[in-house]
This record gives sequence, C-alpha cells and structure tokens, in this order.
Amino acid sequence: MLRTLILCIVLITALSPKGFTQSYWQQEVNYTIDVSLNDIEHTLDGFVRMKYTNHSPDTLSFIWIHCWPNAYKTDRTAFSDQLLENGRTDFYFSEKERKGYINRLDFRVDGTAARVEDHPRYIDIEKILLPSPLPPGGSILITTPFHEKLPFPFSRGGYTAGAYQMTQWYPKPAVYDKKGWHEMPYLDQGEFYGEFGNYDVHITLPATFVVGATGVLQTAAELEAYKHTGHAPSATATTKTLDYHAENVHDFAWFADKRFHVAYDTLQLPSGKIIDVFSYYTPKAKPDWQHSLHYIKDAIRFRSALIGDYPFPAVSIAAVRIGSGAGMEYPGIAAVSAQLTGRELDHTIEHEIGHNWFYAALATNERRYPWMDEGMNTYYDQRYLAIKYPPGAKKLHANNDWLQKKIPQDPDTVFLNTLIKEKKDQPISTSSEDFASYNYDLIPYDKAAAWMRLLRDSLGKNTFDTAMRSYYEQWSFKHPYPQDFRAIMEGSAHRDLDTLFHLLDKKGSLYPAVHRPLKPSFLFSANQTDKYDYINLSPAVGNNKYDGGMIGLLIHNYNLPPDHFQFFAAPLYATNSHQWNGIGRVSYGWYPDKKFQKIEIALSGEKFSSLSATDSNANNIFGGFYKITPSVRLTLLPSSPRSTLQQWIEWKTFLIGERGPAGYVIKSTDSLNYPNGIGKYAFRYLNQLSYHIEDKRILYPYRATLQLQQADRFYRINFTGNYFFNYSAGGGMEVRLFAAKFGYLGGRSNSLDLTSYEPKLTGVSGSEDYTYSNYFYGRNEFNGFASQQIMDRDGGLKIRVPIFPWLEGRSDNWVSSLDLTTTLPSSIVPSWLPLKAFWDIGTYAGGWQNNALTSRFLYVGGLQLSLFHNMLNFYAPLFYSSDFSSQLKTVPDQNTFWKKLSFSIDIQNFDLRKFVGNIPL
Repeated sequence: MLRTLILCIVLITALSPKGFTQSYWQQEVNYTIDVSLNDIEHTLDGFVRMKYTNHSPDTLSFIWIHCWPNAYKTDRTAFSDQLLENGRTDFYFSEKERKGYINRLDFRVDGTAARVEDHPRYIDIEKILLPSPLPPGGSILITTPFHEKLPFPFSRGGYTAGAYQMTQWYPKPAVYDKKGWHEMPYLDQGEFYGEFGNYDVHITLPATFVVGATGVLQTAAELEAYKHTGHAPSATATTKTLDYHAENVHDFAWFADKRFHVAYDTLQLPSGKIIDVFSYYTPKAKPDWQHSLHYIKDAIRFRSALIGDYPFPAVSIAAVRIGSGAGMEYPGIAAVSAQLTGRELDHTIEHEIGHNWFYAALATNERRYPWMDEGMNTYYDQRYLAIKYPPGAKKLHANNDWLQKKIPQDPDTVFLNTLIKEKKDQPISTSSEDFASYNYDLIPYDKAAAWMRLLRDSLGKNTFDTAMRSYYEQWSFKHPYPQDFRAIMEGSAHRDLDTLFHLLDKKGSLYPAVHRPLKPSFLFSANQTDKYDYINLSPAVGNNKYDGGMIGLLIHNYNLPPDHFQFFAAPLYATNSHQWNGIGRVSYGWYPDKKFQKIEIALSGEKFSSLSATDSNANNIFGGFYKITPSVRLTLLPSSPRSTLQQWIEWKTFLIGERGPAGYVIKSTDSLNYPNGIGKYAFRYLNQLSYHIEDKRILYPYRATLQLQQADRFYRINFTGNYFFNYSAGGGMEVRLFAAKFGYLGGRSNSLDLTSYEPKLTGVSGSEDYTYSNYFYGRNEFNGFASQQIMDRDGGLKIRVPIFPWLEGRSDNWVSSLDLTTTLPSSIVPSWLPLKAFWDIGTYAGGWQNNALTSRFLYVGGLQLSLFHNMLNFYAPLFYSSDFSSQLKTVPDQNTFWKKLSFSIDIQNFDLRKFVGNIPL
C-alpha cells in the first residue's frame, strides 16, 4: 500500500504544471494570412487567422500581440526614441506621408470578441484578454482583419520607388517560454523572438509584380515563370494571388518589385537534399548581382558541411533598399542592399544566409542575447572569408602596396580594442537595446566571434565542430538559452567551462595583455596594432605672417588603441624669422571606470613669433611668445553607456613668456620711430579652472562651460552656453549665451594694464587672446586682411571697431550677450552653400552708467559663410546699432563691405567623427 502511494505521488508530481517545467516546451502558432497590396495608396489590407496552441504548463488568461507597424505611427515610439539616441533624425522629422501604422484590428478568439488593452509603455504592443482561460494543451483560433499604411523604409521594411519590403508587417503573438512573456517594441537596434509554426500566406497584388518570400511558392504558373524566364508570367487580369507555404518558421517576410529579375538554380547538399536557390535583383544591381547565385551556393555548402544541412527547401536573396545596415535576415529569405558589390556583396550574402542556422533554426531571443545569433554567425563568416579570401590573396588596394601594409585587415578589431582600452566596452551578454550604438556594431558581432574562437581553441577544432553540430541538431526549431549552449559545449569537452563562459559577462579583453615593442612608422600605421606600438614620423608644416612658412618633423605615438602615455612634438624651422619654433605635448591618462571615465595629466608647450618689425637699420626683428601649460582633466563617467552626456573638470596653469620691441629710436633721415631691438621675455601666469558639460545628442544638442580664471591682480568668471534647435527640414538655429564677471584682486593698479583681459562685446582680436589658445595668422596686425581675424570668445558681436575702442563694449565689471546663428531655407540658399544668418545682441556694465558712451544694448546682424565643418567662418555684418553706423560713417575708407568683413579660424571645431562616422574616438 505504501509503495502504491509513493508511486502515485511521483506520477502526480511529474504530471503537474511544476513537473512540466523540468522538461523543454515551446508554444506553437500556425498562421493563415490573406493580404492584398494597394500600390496606389501603398497600403495593405489583410485578415489573419492564428491557431495558438499552449504547450506550456501554465493556464493563460491573456496573450501579448506585437503590432509592430505602429512603431512608425508617431515620433513618440520606442523605435523613434532609439533612432534619436543613435544619432538619426530622419524618422523624427519625417512628413506624415512617410510614417506608417496598422489599424482596423478586431481581435476575436474562437469567434468571440476579445477585450484588448494597450501596453502601458509601447503603442506597438497590445494585450488580448482571452474570453476563457487557455489551459495547458489547449488551442484557440485568434482572428483579426488589419489595414496597414506602409512607411518609408527607415528601418527594415516599407515602401519606396515602386519597391515593397514586407517585414514585421502582421499582428504576431509574443513568445511565452519558461521565463514568461517576451513582449517587446519594434527597434532598429535589436532584433526579434518569435514562435514557430506553419504559414499559409495568400498575397494579392498587381499582376506585374515579382515577389520573393519566405517558404515555397505554391502558384505553379508563377513559380515556373520565375525559374525559366526570370520574370512574372504574362496575364490578362490586372491582379494575381500568390500562395506561399512555409513550415516550422517563426516569421514571414516578402519583397515585391516590378523590376525584379529572378535568377534561379538548384543545389544538392552532400546529404543528397536538393534545395531551390533564388536571387531577386533589379537592372541597376547588375553586374555584380549576376554572381549572387554563386555566392548563395558557396555559403550554403560551407555552412551545411560545418554545422548541418540547410534547414529549408528553398533559399532566396532580394536586392532592396534598407534603412540601416547592409542586410537583414528572415527565414528562407534575406534582404541585401542593392548598392553592394564584389567581395562585400559576397560577404553580406554569406552572413545573411548564415542566419538560417543562427536565427531561423536556432531561434534564440535575439533581443536579449544578440551574441547567440550575430556572434556565432560572425564566427562562421570569418572562417568562410579565411578560406575564400585568405590574407594577401586579394588586396584592397592592388596598386598601392605601401598603403595596403598600413591599413588593418580587420578595422573592426582595431576599433574594438580601442573601446576596451578606454573601458567603453560592454559585456558580450548585454541586451541589444542596452548597447551603445558603437558597441552594438562591434561587441555582439566581433567580440562574440572572438569569444567563439577562444572556445574553439580551448576545446580543439574537431571537438568544437562536433559540439556545434550537436548543438544545431538538438536545438534546431527550438529556443535555446545560453545555458543550453553551455551544456552542449561542456558535454562535448567533458569538463567545466565556467572560466570561459564567465567572460561573456565581463568587460575588457578576452586575451592577456602582451608587450608591444616600439616600431617606427612613416606617416602612420593602423596595421598589427596588437603587436606593435608605433612611433609615427611625418613631415610637418606651419605658417603665420611673421614666421612665414615653417617646415619640420612631427613625431607622435597617437595610435588606436591609445597608449596611456602619449606624446607629440613638432619642431618647425621658420623660413622668414629663421628661428626654431614648434609645439608639443606629453600626457598620461588612465581609465578608472568608477566615477571617472578618464583622468589625464598633461604638459604642453609651444613657441612662435607673434609680431615683426623693421629697425632703424632696415633689419627685420621678431617678437614672440612661449607657453608652457600643465593641466589635469577629470572626465566624469556617464550614467550609462548609451548616454550622450559628457562632463569634465579641468585645471590649467598657463606659464607665458612674451617679448616685443625694447624701446624705439628716431631715424634722423625721416624722423620716424623705429624699434631698436627685441627685449627679453616678460613672464606672466594665469590659472584656469573649468567645468564643462555637453550633450552631443542629435536632437537639440547643448554644451556649457563655466570657467574661473585668476592671474596677477584680477579674476575673471566666464559662462558660455550653446543650444541648438533642429529644424524639421534640416539645419537649425544655434543659440549662444555668454556672461562674464571681471574683478580686481588687491585693488586697481595704474602700473598694470589689464585691458586685454577684460571681457568685451565685439570681436576678439589676436592681441587679446591672452592664453594663446587660438590660431591666428597675424596675431598683432592692425591693417590688412590679417587684422580682420577674430575669435569665438566673449560677447561674440561680429563686428570690428578697433579705431573706436569705446564702442567695443569692454568692461572691467560685467558683460553679457546673446548670439543667434541660423541656417537658411533651401528655397533661399542652395543646400550646397553653407550660408547662414546671424544676429548678436549684448550689453555691458558701462552701458548702464550715467553719461554712457554707448547705448545700453548693442547689436549686429548679417551673413555667415561656414566652411570645413565650421573650422573656417566668414562674417559679413549687414545691419547694426546706430552707435556703430554713426561712427563708421566718419571713416569712409573703413566703412566698406570688404573692410567690415571678419573671419575666424576655429581649429577647435575639428571633430574626426564628422568625417569618418560613428567610430569609438
């Protein structure tokens, strides 16, 4: 009796819901979809039937449904927000006609209307409340009509120029697995997770379209035409209906274009299995796409031999325009950018075909564990490329061996190592949406592939390959988690692999640091930076009005990844002043990764001529400066890797020596004063403490700097804030706010002239650049074009009135200004012409005194031409305060358009990322 009772208890436990959780299960959704395409309105109208079978041990009272086309409905969706975070405004500012949505949904469960609730956060997810609970083993039929307006292809799907890309286009239940529901919004960065099932899809569209889709085309006449003619069959009717059937897939995509040419062939795998191979491309994609069938078959042979047979009866590639990336995979079909050519096309096709193993068959949760899809797939990409394109077999620059040797074979590895060195990387196991955009391009792909190589090396190649075949065989058409993959690997290795798998959750390099010997390089080298620490040597040139042309040597160790200790030195010989000048810097930086992103101590120095004259004997003499600047900068750690906010605190001490004419003599022949020589260096110092905050977000970026300066007998507090307002049509308005407070330490001194340190409203000249922080061609010029150079500092009113110093708005108390700069509409100025309009207004303490010399407020407006990403700017004042105009009228030779022009050379605006894109610098 006791034995019988114990046996009953065991059986009840095994059959209970808790007992079910000990074994694998997954839900099943079988679809029948009828859909029609309206190529006039660019819409879909459809009806979907979903037979949902609950294989879980749980009773379900609701089902989450993804309605992902609603991600394109407004600029307030998770998709839109992520694009902005990743630096894209094209969707946010898109016109209503380019957005999309899905509506006219009427969910019914077994014919009974179901109550629907909106997701609390995402408008592209809805909850169906089941009229009756769905028990384990039960099935229901969910139906709904739907209407969809197709968006412009900002991301993976949509409509453009007669081409339709139907991806994430129908209502689809979220996955329910052992960890619960996985409802997720549509994102551009971050892929998907779907339930397996069978699909019967009936597509009605104009008869002239050619369609490539998931599954097998059941419409015989259409299929035969594709195979034998490469085009749609001729038809008398205006529309046609194409029937597709797909088994054991978790998504369905289709692509339609009247211009598609179809290339077809069959491929027999070593196992004897024969599959159909299709390539869909437009005439513009030729000639490289004529090789696409060959690329597809190479990829399938390679993967099938290493991992296991291709899982479906047909495979297709479609040349399309996609919003981001080079390609996107779906079961049995992939979209590849029509712009790709040659080796890049081969590589991309191989990668997207590879997703039929890692994504379509091994259906991991890609959103949560992108490395299990992209990383494994990239690992096999690298093995494929190593065989088909071995190093040195085909040069990137066949006619330039010298350049070839300096370019890395794998630039992504260089960028990845840079991220790791600067501790900006993230663990491989990070969820897709939590990666910084530059990390997403590198870590779940390249670093995860490197981890796979490490795993292979640990197991041995043969054992690893056998384990991967076992993983594929055991988990095909299922939802494996990392622990499932680990179990297969450890079972094959017959040992614990905790150390290796722990690396998935850690930042940093997968490999121990190695000593890199120094190696000289002419100009630069980015090749083999993991082996060598390059000392780069290159010619250096410079120029200013006094020294003339300068030539010398630039020596530096600025490499990727960066060294902790960095230096550069550029000694320059001046052809006019015949003296040695130059600039240099040494620094040491480290990355605490706690509170501070980086701490850097540095010492910089420079020496140049800053004036010239002729003495009474007609000899040229040159005055100049030297500057030595020790500094410490603390860069604060961002709140998250995806944050675009940057903050730093910096201390600098400027140690400056200056020398100029040492007295004047009168030459008897012409009774004029001439300098009798150049004196000794006069020394001064200035301490500067700065706090800078900047958000480089693509929408409404801003930056602000609060600065305290102190030197002999004075202090100065500066605040500069910049805010950019984006225009929906492109461009925008830059708003700059400036305020400064000047004060004396120990009282005024009549013997000490502090005029150049005092803030002012109008353009700051080279002689007023008291820290020598800007480049000036002619720093102490008062005539000629060189004298018209100004710098972006202080009040910023873009007008020069040096002959009327009382009009400059200078103050030994306070100054404040507002500067506006706006791009101009393309209807007024061609988009290729970087012409802007500016308006500056400011006030200062002296303007509010009794018997003030100027009005309280001074203003200037005009046009600005900005070249080389705002590194060279020209300013033309067109209207300004009467204070300026009335005085300028008294000097007609100065009151001309050309004499009122000014310009600035703003090398500090150089940003390498503007030229080379989103790289980790």
